[in-house]
Amino acid sequence: MTELSPQMKAGRKLRQLIAENFSSQEKFSDAYGADPRTIGRYVNQGINKVDAIQELADWFGIDFKEFFL
Repeated sequence: MTELSPQMKAGRKLRQLIAENFSSQEKFSDAYGADPRTIGRYVNQGINKVDAIQELADWFGIDFKEFFL
């Protein structure tokens, strides 16, 4: 089994956080103030921008490192 890339781990964590806190990705994107297509891309293709991961971690009130567990 291959290890997920850090970008994909971050995307999976975002998917988990959205599922735990919102009824849909669209509702999250509205609350977060991002384009739903961007959120969909982050969830499905991973997050490749460190600053985006930091902003999401701050927004959810979790440590940046949790996106990579």
